[in-house]
Amino acid sequence: MTLRALLIGAQTYGLTGVHADVALMRRVLVDRGFTDLDVRTGERARYAGIIEGMARLRRAVRPEDGVVVYYSGHGGLTDGLQYLVPVDMGESTLTDFRGYLAEELTAAVRALTEVTPNVTCVLDCCHSGGAVREAAYDSGRWALKSVQLPRVPPDAALARAALLAGPDDPLVPDVVRLTACEQHGSAYEAELRYGAGRQGVFTAALADLLEATADRPIPWAAVVARARDRIKQQQVLQWPDAGGPSGRLPFSLEEPSEPERLPLERREGRFRVPGGALFGLGAEDELSLVFPDDTAHREDGGTSVPATVEEMRGGDALLRAKPTPVSQADELSGALVPPGSYALAVRVHDRRQVLIDAVGPFADALREELTHSPRLAETREAHTAFAVVRLRDGRPEVLDRAGLPVRRPTDPAYADPSRLLALVDELARGERVRWLRDPQDASRLDAAADVQFEARRTTGDGGWRALGPMGERLHDGDLYRVTVHNRSWTPLYFWVLGVGLSGRTSLVTNDQPSGYRVEPGSRRATAPVRVYWPADVPETGPRPETIHLIAGDRRMDLGALASREARDRSAPTAAPALGALLQEVWDAVRDQRLDGDEEFHYRVWTVHADALPRPRGGGA
Repeated sequence: MTLRALLIGAQTYGLTGVHADVALMRRVLVDRGFTDLDVRTGERARYAGIIEGMARLRRAVRPEDGVVVYYSGHGGLTDGLQYLVPVDMGESTLTDFRGYLAEELTAAVRALTEVTPNVTCVLDCCHSGGAVREAAYDSGRWALKSVQLPRVPPDAALARAALLAGPDDPLVPDVVRLTACEQHGSAYEAELRYGAGRQGVFTAALADLLEATADRPIPWAAVVARARDRIKQQQVLQWPDAGGPSGRLPFSLEEPSEPERLPLERREGRFRVPGGALFGLGAEDELSLVFPDDTAHREDGGTSVPATVEEMRGGDALLRAKPTPVSQADELSGALVPPGSYALAVRVHDRRQVLIDAVGPFADALREELTHSPRLAETREAHTAFAVVRLRDGRPEVLDRAGLPVRRPTDPAYADPSRLLALVDELARGERVRWLRDPQDASRLDAAADVQFEARRTTGDGGWRALGPMGERLHDGDLYRVTVHNRSWTPLYFWVLGVGLSGRTSLVTNDQPSGYRVEPGSRRATAPVRVYWPADVPETGPRPETIHLIAGDRRMDLGALASREARDRSAPTAAPALGALLQEVWDAVRDQRLDGDEEFHYRVWTVHADALPRPRGGGA
């Protein structure tokens, strides 16, 4: 196995920190074991040089290798085209567009994943979310990474893009996408300490955290979420994100499971879980607030404080911290929430009922594990149980509401009570998310939007058809997509959540986990999503497949709603929920707003379908 990286730095149109960004990332990657590094700055960062670098990387990569593609520079978004800005961008003509299109980046990255699934793409530029800095203005300390280019008709660029990707192409799987900002957002570079020049704000935070956590198993989503917290506390209006399989540990395929971390913020002197209603919280639920230390060279340890949900305000849960012997809550009450803080459910009102139809040591151990679960409780009544655990020929199995086994009997999770309970807890999360509803209280979004769900067969005519809210049938291999038309006067954000036939949840819009932004009067559609039948699920059905569209009035990372199990792989043993309070394996999501005090409001549109294991025949 070889770790390889292509580092591109296009220092153009007023930027001065790009070369420092590339040098910093090169040092960090070398320290992480990268031995094949191709650095392209100056004339090597021309359009042809980027094409050449991608082709060289594709020729060199081998199965089992780890690959990083890093870019620092300007990002452009004009005429619907999204692109990186090479150093020769100004030489574009009517027939020769020198921007490196998002479609070109997608095709190059897709070619890499055909060899190895261990691919990470890092983009420190404006408009980086969704694919891919805008002439930069200098406000003294900060410089915007966005550029106003000389007007070039986009015909050549549009023609090139059309040859590379179609509107119905799914997202590239297996790619971790680390972006400095949203698709329509801005990225900045800032003065370095001691007046030593400028540096990209995102690159500086990301590199510092990668160095500080080099000896600890911290997944990408946690690293980027902490970088986001740091950047916001610098009063920079920039929103980094981690898309794709961001539960992986950096530069590897390992994806640990963990308890459900919830976002935590402090506003107007009170702690709150933004979007707490979506996470199933209610009045008097019990939580633990975890505040890790965030010094430059210490990313472990910290303080935990017990708390309860005092009230729901809009879609947010407002918390009351309980008294503690050393009054940590009072100590924290006057400070910003430390980067990396989160809330952990201890006991909630919406607990799912489990029937244990077994006796003996295994059943006793399972019941003991169940007493520590924040979202599960035992029942003696079969009709109230969402899942049944029983012994069959001396082997445990888990059945769903319809009496179907949820996993194949060879699933290794069945051999250990704690892992079996982790599986049931995963199913409970899916059950809770599956029955998310359009709120009818103060948390309801008061904005007009039209939502359309469509599906397409992989055989037959291949046309898109509208999906109704109930009674639809989707087959293994079918595609679906969701389109939102914002008819209100304010921007909206939306997310698509899927609860699959396996009971696992997924954030379908994981390329932008903090939400797709839809401007007033405009439409936006997701990339097509493929329905698949996991290898660990018995091919008996039909089984429920649920698709939610959630629209909200502000951005928020909803990654905590998704499963952390790797697809088609059993997750490693999960630590007991309460025992993980001070074990920071995964930070998941947080949204510490510094600009405004409004609550989160949302609406939910849903399709409940039946999934079948075999692809439908042509015309069926």
